Amino acid sequence: MIKQIFDLPDNVLGFKGSGEITALDYQTVLVPALETTLSKTRRARLIYVLDEDFDGFTAGAAWQDAKVGLMHITRFERLAVVTDADWIRKSIKAFGFAMPGEVRVYDGDQLLQAREWVSAPPPHGDLSFEFLEQQGVLILRPKGELNVEDFARVSAQIDPFIEEHGALKGIMIVADHFPGWDDLGAFFAHIRFIKGHRKNTKRLAIVSSDKFLSVLPRIVNHLVVSESQHYSMEQAEQALGWVSQG
Repeated sequence: MIKQIFDLPDNVLGFKGSGEITALDYQTVLVPALETTLSKTRRARLIYVLDEDFDGFTAGAAWQDAKVGLMHITRFERLAVVTDADWIRKSIKAFGFAMPGEVRVYDGDQLLQAREWVSAPPPHGDLSFEFLEQQGVLILRPKGELNVEDFARVSAQIDPFIEEHGALKGIMIVADHFPGWDDLGAFFAHIRFIKGHRKNTKRLAIVSSDKFLSVLPRIVNHLVVSESQHYSMEQAEQALGWVSQG
């Protein structure tokens, strides 16, 4: 069965599983709680505690779990699993990289640490950005490896504008070099960000002296945005003027 864990922040859902978990447990406990939380917040966090007497999932429960994951995969920010079941731990470690958010596994006696981590404010990361709302231009300045939260923060800033106006005029990336990603989760978050916003962005300006970034416009033209151009670091003002005319 599944029981909900309360006394958690509004964006954190907690569940405790014991015995055999069935499809009915998902339909009557987990799914309604999840839908209620997602109606109030864009991204949710989840802590899942599996008791010592946890026996596994029925076939119906496994199917329900897969459906919930696929329907809301981009809206899970953090997942903490507390268990001593070795097969659960190995499965999560093997496939956790495919999750869009952060995933951590804790031993059964580490419930307090799991609660603290899943409830902690997200790190600000090394991506600074500025949204020029009147011009409809997003300026990104990566200073270090990109993480999952970077893309969540940027999306939260620009998505309401896109919903109201239909599109950004452009995005301007200012970087000495491409910093890379801090893990696979960040890489997949970057791919999802591009996929989710490429139809809503008219122009992309790359301001950099980095060789890789200098050839990026040739790669992304017509694949990511309609128009893209490269500028040197000394041409930042010119780049802003061009991208604002998108």
